Amino acid sequence: MTAQYYFVFNSRSQAIYMESMLKQKGYSLELRPTPGKLGKSCNSSLVAWGDLMRIKHIRDQILGYRMSIKGVYKASKIGHSINYTKVF
Repeated sequence: MTAQYYFVFNSRSQAIYMESMLKQKGYSLELRPTPGKLGKSCNSSLVAWGDLMRIKHIRDQILGYRMSIKGVYKASKIGHSINYTKVF
């Protein structure tokens, strides 16, 4: 199974903008509600799949647009719950 990563932004508008810009560049991502465990201030995050090198490249693209990211979290399912580990 491919790893799933959440990009948590400071605002919903930044997440929507970056979804549009990254999709134009050919990236496959989804705009999803931010899990409550990751923060309450931003209600939308971008979710991407892949290895850590691909995620780092997406992160670098976002920073190139001068967007601020609260964090990038890897989602891991353990039993019936999902744990999130900050990777960037």
